[in-house]
Amino acid sequence: MSQTRKLAAIMFTDIVGYTALMVNDEKKAFSILSKNREIQKPVIKEFNGRWIKELGDGVMVSFNTVSDAVNAAIQIQEACNSANEFKLRIGIHLGEVVFENDDVFGDGVNIAARIQATAVPGGIYISESIYNNVSNKEAIHTEFVKVEHLKNVKEPIKIYRVVTGFEDVIVKQELDSKIKLKKSILITMILAVSLIASIFIFKDSIFQKNVNVGVIKSLAILPFENLNNDSTLAYLADGMPENLINRFSAIEGIKVFARSATFELVDSNRNVKNLRKLLNADMVLTGRLQKKGAGYYLSCELVNTENQNLIWGNKYELSTTDVSRIEDSIINSLLDPLQISLISKSKINQQKKQVNPLAYAEYLKGRYMSYGSTNEESEKALSHFREAINIDPTYAKAYAAIANEKVNQALFSTASKNEIINEARVALEAAKALDPDLADIYSTEGALKFYYDWDWQGAVESYKKALELDPGNATIYIRYSSTLADVGRYKEALPLADKAVELDPVSISSLHNLGWVNYLAGNNRKSIDAFGKALELHPNWIWGHVKKTYGYIALKEYDKALPLARRAETLFKDGWGSEMLQTQLASIYKSCNEKEKSDSIINRFLKYGTENTVKDPWNLSVIYYLKGDYKKAIEWEEKTIEKKSLSAYLMNIPLIYSEEYFQSKEHQSILKKMGFVK
Repeated sequence: MSQTRKLAAIMFTDIVGYTALMVNDEKKAFSILSKNREIQKPVIKEFNGRWIKELGDGVMVSFNTVSDAVNAAIQIQEACNSANEFKLRIGIHLGEVVFENDDVFGDGVNIAARIQATAVPGGIYISESIYNNVSNKEAIHTEFVKVEHLKNVKEPIKIYRVVTGFEDVIVKQELDSKIKLKKSILITMILAVSLIASIFIFKDSIFQKNVNVGVIKSLAILPFENLNNDSTLAYLADGMPENLINRFSAIEGIKVFARSATFELVDSNRNVKNLRKLLNADMVLTGRLQKKGAGYYLSCELVNTENQNLIWGNKYELSTTDVSRIEDSIINSLLDPLQISLISKSKINQQKKQVNPLAYAEYLKGRYMSYGSTNEESEKALSHFREAINIDPTYAKAYAAIANEKVNQALFSTASKNEIINEARVALEAAKALDPDLADIYSTEGALKFYYDWDWQGAVESYKKALELDPGNATIYIRYSSTLADVGRYKEALPLADKAVELDPVSISSLHNLGWVNYLAGNNRKSIDAFGKALELHPNWIWGHVKKTYGYIALKEYDKALPLARRAETLFKDGWGSEMLQTQLASIYKSCNEKEKSDSIINRFLKYGTENTVKDPWNLSVIYYLKGDYKKAIEWEEKTIEKKSLSAYLMNIPLIYSEEYFQSKEHQSILKKMGFVK
C-alpha cells in the first residue's frame, strides 16, 4: 500500500440535525443526503478538491490550497442557503496528513473533524493555520471565535469563522465538563432540540443566561460591515451604530466609547483582542449588513472581550424604512446582557420618540455625508436634512443637524459668514421650539456663541446644558472643556478633558484637547504626554508634532522641541501647510533661539501677504508681533476683530505672547472689545 505524506487543507461538512431527521422522516433524510451530494460535488471539483469519502451524513474533502478550500466552503454554504432545505456545519484545518490509497489519516484529519463539530449551523469554522493564510485576502472576512480544547488534541486550538451571513447565531449553554453522554438516544434528543432552537433563534434574539459575563463597565460599538460594499447601504453601516452609541451614551452605569474612538480605527485594530488593548472595552457590538436579492439583512453580535465568548446575537431582515424599529429591537435585546438597571432602562425608553421612517432614513443619509471633507458632501448632507423636514416638518433632530452643518460650513468658509450663520440660528430656534431637550441644539449653540457671538459665558452655559442632557457624549466634553480652558477656567476644564479621553481614548480630537487644556493650565508634562500618545496612534499628524513642542518650550527643553518642528515641516505636501502652521513654526523657532530660521519664515509670510489675500488676519498680527513691529501687530488685531476671525479668541491666551505685550494698553484694549476684559 502506497503512502504519501503532505500538507493539505482538510474540510469536513456535516448536515445539521440529520440524525433526528432520520428518526422522524427517513425518506426525507435520504433525499437531503442526495441533495447534499448534488450541491457539494461540482463545487469541490471546481476548486480542485478531492472527495475523500462520506461518513454518514458527513463529507471529508482535501484541497491543495487553503484559498480553494475556503472559497469552496463559502460557495457550498451559499448554494445550501439558496436551496433552503437544510444547513451544514463546515470545519477546515491545514496540517500534515497521510494519503493512503483513497483515504487520508493523521492529526490534521482529527482536528478538522473536531472543528466542524463546534461550528454553528450554516457556519464555516477554521483553524489558526487556515486563518493565517486567508486573513489578508480582501474577499474573505474572518473573525475570532474562541480557544477550544479538542478531544485527542494536546494543545488548545484557536478557532475562527469565515463571515458569510448564512450562519445562525447560536450561544450554547455551558455544560459541566464531568457530564458524559454515552447513550445514543440522548445524543439524538440533543440534536433534535438544537435544530428546534436554531430555527427559533433565527427569528428572535438570544442570550446565554447561565454564562457569567462579569461586571460590564464599557461597550464599544463598531461601524457595521458592508459585506457587499453596496453604496446604498453605506449610510446605514455608519448611521445605525452611531445612533446606538448616542442612545446608550445617555444612560448611567456603562461607558460607551465615542464614535471617533471606534469609527476611526484602522481595520487591523477592529478586532476583539485589539479593542480590549486599545480601549479597555469589556464588550464589543458588531454588525454585518448584506443585500440578498431584493432584501437587506443585518447580523449583530455582542462579544465579551475578556474571553471572546459570544454573549448575544441576532439576524434581522430589514428595509430602509424600518431602521428605527430595528434599532429599538437591538437596544431592548441588549438591556439584560449589558446588565442595565431598571432606572436606566426607563431612561433609555424615554429617549425613544416617534419618527417618520422615511424622514429618519434621510436624516441618516445626511449624517453620513456630514462626515465628509468637501463642500459638495456638506451640501448633500444639507439636502438630506431638508428632505427629512419636508417629509416630517416636526423632526427636531433634522433642524439641529442643519444648524450644526451650517456652523461647520462657516468655520471653513472664506466667504461672508453672516448668511450661513443666520440660517444656523433659524434652524436652532426651530429645533428648540420642537424639542427643547435635544442635546444637539445646545452643543451647536455653544459653538455659535463662542466663535461668532463672542458670548463666552453664554457658550459655557450652552455646553453645560448639552452635557446635562447627554452626559456620555465625548464631543460635548471636548468642546466644553476647551471653551472653559480658553477663557481661563482651567480647574473646571481639566476633569472634563480627562473624561473625554476616557470615552474616546484613541482619536486625535480627544487627545489634542487633553494636550491643549493641560498646556494652558501649565501642566506641561501632561500636555507632552497627551500629544505623544496621539502621535503614537497618528504618527503623521502635523499639528501633533507642532503642539507637542509647546510643553517642551515652556520647560526650556529646546533640544526636544526642535526635532518635532522639523518633522512637521517634512510632512507638508506643498512645502507650506497653512498660514497658521507657518505662524506657529516661526514662533517655535524664535522661542528655541533659532533666529535665522524664524526670520526666514517671517519674511516668507510677509512676502506671501503682499502677493495674496491673507485668509486669517490673526496670523499676520502674530507675524508682526514676532518681528517686533507691535504697531502693525495691533493694526492686524483690529482687523481680526473686524473680520470676526475664528482665531480671535487666541488673542486672550497669555502663553502666546510676552507678558509685556499681553499687558500692554493696546492689546488689553483689543481684549476689552471682545468682552474678555471689563
